[in-house]
Amino acid sequence: MNYSSRLLLGILSAAVVTAMVLPARAALEPWSEIEARTKFLRTKHYIEVVRVHSDVYKSARSKQGEVPGPFPVHVILPDDYETNVNRRYGVVYLLGGKSGWDNGPELGGATYWSVWCKTPLTMDNLKSGNLAKVDFQDNITEEELGMFNQWLKDDPYEDVIVVSLWNPGGGDTSRYEKYLIGEVIPFIDAHYRTVPNRYFRGIDGACAGAAQAIMISARHPDVFAYAGGQQTDLGSYPGTHGVWRANLSKIHKAGGIAYNINTNVRDGCNSYSNRGRLYQLVEDMRSQGFPVEVHIFKSCPHGYCAYRYPNGHQALYWFSRQFKRNLVSAGMNQDVREHRASESSDENESTSESQEPSAVSQSAQYNLGPLPGLW
Repeated sequence: MNYSSRLLLGILSAAVVTAMVLPARAALEPWSEIEARTKFLRTKHYIEVVRVHSDVYKSARSKQGEVPGPFPVHVILPDDYETNVNRRYGVVYLLGGKSGWDNGPELGGATYWSVWCKTPLTMDNLKSGNLAKVDFQDNITEEELGMFNQWLKDDPYEDVIVVSLWNPGGGDTSRYEKYLIGEVIPFIDAHYRTVPNRYFRGIDGACAGAAQAIMISARHPDVFAYAGGQQTDLGSYPGTHGVWRANLSKIHKAGGIAYNINTNVRDGCNSYSNRGRLYQLVEDMRSQGFPVEVHIFKSCPHGYCAYRYPNGHQALYWFSRQFKRNLVSAGMNQDVREHRASESSDENESTSESQEPSAVSQSAQYNLGPLPGLW
């Protein structure tokens, strides 16, 4: 082998070694590429597309023009929903950020979480019980990854129903609340195996949608016992704290709300680390005796990277943990099939007819008042 060949071989060998020791680069996809996607991923968690009739919104504006209703709602179901038919689930309603409502209810609204933020894949990852850096496209530190896997080891993720739907944005959410509270939630409770009770219902959102989630839950604590915010934008929505304060007595009367706040060091809207508006809101919530969990991740700037990777995983795990605890406290999903079989045999001696309880009557047979250990 001549000198030139040995030199070339040395350069190639050095390149291989360098490639082996250098960390993988985090994958940050352009927003435009993400927002161009409309097809569902192939995941174990199935997405149903439903259209909820609305008297509140006959149509809505988008950057493409006026869009007629009814609008699509994406319901992301547990992976065993069709086979484990005796189980009931808590529900998380997810509100998208500004790009979702700009793209409108057809293109962007319901698609925000189900496609753009890869929530079904997030649920697959959590259900597996063992996360790797590739699940986050390297947008996570070793310490954070270890934290997730310790959580899953100590308290495994159990599935929830996730509802991704359009929201129009804006500081005044009163009209949207009539749509969500009066039309969408009753539809979901009537058509899916939920528990129609505040202790099994949460609301969360991205950026501006996170501010809306906090405001809507404050106005309707009888509907939501749990609320979260991912990269909550209180710069664009400075009135959020005031709305929360104005409804404080209502929240107390309902039994309180537990909050989950997550953000990122690199988040351009982050006002927690610098003790800005988000920090002040969290401190006020805690001073009133409400539990607030806060996580600040080291990867991802503001946007989809966070919602589909560290923030999105943490939020779904948090809601799962709350609902699982309440299901256990209420005695639900435990030997349901055997329990019903023994009840049916006793009742058949005195009656010839037996009907499956409706969602409402099903919840009424459990003690779903204030559950122990929540606040």
